[in-house]
Amino acid sequence: MSSNKIERKFKAGIDKDDCRKNRADAKVQLRKASKEEGNMKRRNMTMPSAEIVVEEGQATSDGPGVPELSQIVIGFCQANGPNELAEQCLDAVVRLRKLLSCPNNPPIDEVITTGATPHLVMLLQHPMSKLQFEAAWCLTNIASGNKDQCQAVVSHNAVPSLVALIGSESVEVSEQVVWALGNIAGDCPRLRDHVLEHGAVPLFLALVERLASDGRISPLRNAVWALSNLVRGKPHVAFDKVEAIVPVLVRLLSIDDGEVRADVCWAFSYLADCGNHVIDALARAGAAAGLVQLLSCGEPRVITPAMRAAANILTGSDTSTQAVLDAGFLRALPALLMSPKMQLRKEVCWALSNITAGTPAQLDEVMRTGLLELIVARLDKDEFDVQKEAAWVLANVMHGYQSDPTLHAANRVRTLVQMGCIGPMVNMLDKNNPATQKLVLDALSNLLAAGDELGKAKGENEFTKAFDEAEGVDKLEALQEHKNADIYDKAVEILEAHFGEEEDEDENLAPNVSGGGFSFGNVAPQAVQPAFAF
Repeated sequence: MSSNKIERKFKAGIDKDDCRKNRADAKVQLRKASKEEGNMKRRNMTMPSAEIVVEEGQATSDGPGVPELSQIVIGFCQANGPNELAEQCLDAVVRLRKLLSCPNNPPIDEVITTGATPHLVMLLQHPMSKLQFEAAWCLTNIASGNKDQCQAVVSHNAVPSLVALIGSESVEVSEQVVWALGNIAGDCPRLRDHVLEHGAVPLFLALVERLASDGRISPLRNAVWALSNLVRGKPHVAFDKVEAIVPVLVRLLSIDDGEVRADVCWAFSYLADCGNHVIDALARAGAAAGLVQLLSCGEPRVITPAMRAAANILTGSDTSTQAVLDAGFLRALPALLMSPKMQLRKEVCWALSNITAGTPAQLDEVMRTGLLELIVARLDKDEFDVQKEAAWVLANVMHGYQSDPTLHAANRVRTLVQMGCIGPMVNMLDKNNPATQKLVLDALSNLLAAGDELGKAKGENEFTKAFDEAEGVDKLEALQEHKNADIYDKAVEILEAHFGEEEDEDENLAPNVSGGGFSFGNVAPQAVQPAFAF
């Protein structure tokens, strides 16, 4: 996904503290790079076929403009809505709605300036459902604007009235008010929490259940999107306020509609970013199985958030990680690693890096697949952002030897070497990225240490030749000029530990013992003259 310095688990890697920071940085980049995350706000521009779409914020040629329409609405509300004026008010609100629904430059500020907004909020309580619907539509489109425009709706106490209408007998009214609430909740975490404080969750869930049971897909899409906004944003939502949403989201994964599934997956990805206790709750609720199944659905708009959500769960406890693995996560990855979308390949590598930083059993589960060979290929030839994540996958395997220096752990490293990992890893030392260079140096140090273990019987390290042939020694020597002290120190450490050459002593310089003293070479001893004469 992103998140500036996300404060939560990133599985242990080369160095526990450094790894947590680096994995957090990677998460920030994943978040910032994502172009497909669901929209925070949506404007309703749908028009019944009989209506004329008004463009560029202008009224119809035979109708009044915003000020005149607003005065009709205001006058109706101030007169306490006599029945004989209701139709005139309805016509004015419909015309305002058309203006606010135009594709370009809707007159949101102009409507706000006329003072119509609080009166549109008042109309939400009118007994005529048609007036409720049109007023909610106007408020939906005002709230879809910038922060000030959205605040203009909230400041007139719209949220309680909107929440009260979620359970309306009219599906059209219910759909429109949840759309408005979705825009408000999507504006910022403060307004998200404001919506939650007014008891929206149980009403939302009842509506979702009702729409799903009736097969009303179009309004269900809006309701699920709005529901995802109730768990979105940072600071994270308080889980106890939205915990009841989780089992409903799990059931919604089975709805055969790409838009519904995509928003459910985004909702899970937001929740799985809230900490280990939330991740564990998602795993217990069975979210992993549904998310993993969608990785093979063939719809990019669903696969992207499904991968994000599953990958977030993998950053949790070992138990949560295992739930994702048990759901068949690894089987879905070969095809995704070959995706033409760089962002998806990157997230797959990121997800795998968290598995290879898990338990030894989880690491072995990855080793039994053909995935690491594909990761080596990504490291060898891909864009740098993908290569960085691929390097983390392999580095965590190599770190397994440092944390558990056994023959079994060393043989894992040997498997990577047989896959051809040394050349691509060494090439990463050329990248002008100190964090990546440090990561790779630590990994290569562990690789060569594993080679020492495997070569004990022969008395030689079986990896040093391949390392040298990949120009590894040359690159280490070049890094001795690096301005980063950590990189310089690590390069020197590896050279001294594995490639230090004992120089033959020059016999002409070797001291000879003669007469109880030392003489050097064939130079005749001379009398030592005092430094000063007195």
